[in-house]
Amino acid sequence: MSDTELTEPIRQELTQLHAATCVLMIRFINGRHCPKLAHLIVQQLACLLSHPELVEIPASRNMYRQMMDHWQQVVDQLLEQRTARQRQSQYH
Repeated sequence: MSDTELTEPIRQELTQLHAATCVLMIRFINGRHCPKLAHLIVQQLACLLSHPELVEIPASRNMYRQMMDHWQQVVDQLLEQRTARQRQSQYH
């Protein structure tokens, strides 16, 4: 088996992982502002960052790292909002 044949399934896996991540982001952007969904996006981005195909592409790794940092902030904000709502509902 040649290197090309070996890397093609890996590239296909990377493409599918990227596409799945984009679908999750679109779901979130279109109104499903749920901490679990945002956390799933962070997990997907972590998988992309650790993908062997991206080890040799620093620009892509940097982009995914920035996206992961952003989505982690989104998760944190959503969890803070949820906690604040729960506290507020306890006092009413």
